[in-house]
Amino acid sequence: MNFIEELYYGNLNPSEKRYDRDSQYAKALETFCKNEKILSEMLKGDALKRFNKLVDASDELSACTGTENFKMGFILGVQLMADCFKYDATTIFKDI
Repeated sequence: MNFIEELYYGNLNPSEKRYDRDSQYAKALETFCKNEKILSEMLKGDALKRFNKLVDASDELSACTGTENFKMGFILGVQLMADCFKYDATTIFKDI
């Protein structure tokens, strides 16, 4: 199967990524989860609802940012490829 077929059949998921447990990402995630749990246990009533809304909004912002970054990266990659076809191959390695 080629790349386009893999993408079509759902075998590729650009937003799914593994990470090293010793990475900066893993440490930040651990800190976030630990503090989210502590605050969830400490807060009650309206304060807990507001905190959960804050966490949900943060998740939404991250998702939007990730989607936009993916699209921008894809667009820039396509533009880079298009620029490669604009030049005459015989002049690319010509001496100055």
